[in-house]
Order: sequence, then structure tokens, then C-alpha cells
Amino acid sequence: MKVEQKPTIKIMGRTFVGTSALLVAGASQAAIDLGTTTTALVADGTSGITAVGTALITLAGIAVVFKWIKAAFF
Repeated sequence: MKVEQKPTIKIMGRTFVGTSALLVAGASQAAIDLGTTTTALVADGTSGITAVGTALITLAGIAVVFKWIKAAFF
């Protein structure tokens, strides 16, 4: 024996599913503020690159001075 649902239950179910889908879609379009995150990454990246560059220039300077000292003795 097959039990049929009333049409109002089907309509209510579809309405619920449709409303839920609209609410979820609306939440997915919410604005995300990335300004502070981007600023922090740029600041950290710049300071990191500056530190590495300074270290490389320092090492190059030490190498040149070492060559001059070595050349002075030999």
C-alpha cells in the first residue's frame, strides 16, 4: 500500500530547501577584509628581504676585505 504525501508537505519542503539555499548563498558572498593580513605579510616580507640582503652585502664585504688582507701578505 502506497502512502502519498499531501501537496502542502511537498511545497513546505521545497520552500525550506530553497530558503536554506538562499541563506547559504548570501553568506558565501559576505565581504572578507584582507587589508590587515596583507599589510602584515608585506611588512614581514619586506623586513625579511631586507635582512637577507643586508647579510649578503655584509658577507660580500667581508670576502673583499679578506682578499685585500690576503693580497697584502702574499
